[in-house]
Amino acid sequence: MKKIGTLFTLLCILNLFAIGGLAAYLVGTGRLDGNKANAIVDMLRHKGTPDRFREQLYDIMEPTTAPASEPSTQPTVALNDSDGSPASKIASAQDRIDYTRQAIEKERLRLENQAQELRNRQELLDHVQATVDAKLKQIEDDRKKFEQRVADVDAKTKTDSFQKSLALYNELKSDQVKDLFLSMNPEVVASFLQAMETDRAGKIIGEFQTPTERTFISNVLDLIRNNGTNSALGTKAPGDNSGASPGT
Repeated sequence: MKKIGTLFTLLCILNLFAIGGLAAYLVGTGRLDGNKANAIVDMLRHKGTPDRFREQLYDIMEPTTAPASEPSTQPTVALNDSDGSPASKIASAQDRIDYTRQAIEKERLRLENQAQELRNRQELLDHVQATVDAKLKQIEDDRKKFEQRVADVDAKTKTDSFQKSLALYNELKSDQVKDLFLSMNPEVVASFLQAMETDRAGKIIGEFQTPTERTFISNVLDLIRNNGTNSALGTKAPGDNSGASPGT
């Protein structure tokens, strides 16, 4: 029995030396330090075997990432350098915030540039529209002026033609003028009679003797009395000069 106790004591001493040698090896290779030792001791103080003891012990002895100089519970993400290559170190939460702010600022500048470009295009369109409107107005003004000139020329032509015809009718005999008037529109005849001297117009009116002729000249005189027409010259009716209308 005494031999068994001595053997057990010897085994315990050998285990202590083995543990001590292992600890010295781990410390010498950098696999064990004060923080790791404290973590292992804390695990062993718990009653019973901790859950996933081997995995936790392995994580302590062989961590997958090098411990940071200062422990941080904030999430980290890898950022890209300005040239697009992956960053050489893990970014902190502040780096993420700065990166997000830079991205937001870049997006804001891009949107602002787009908005300015749209404003410039709108100003260009407004300028083009104003130019087109001005040209259209100029074209419309030129058209009205042209039409007025044409109307003036046409009126002058009609006036010249009317004056020539009136001079001819004044040279012809009354019965000859009557025959010419019968082939004309009553309004045209009324214009010529209004432009003639009262005596001359009265003599021509007196030439209308037959019932058909009297009906025609009556219509002409009605137009003159009612001022339904104006002479091509814009002259007054013969009655305006003598106080009596033709035929009175």
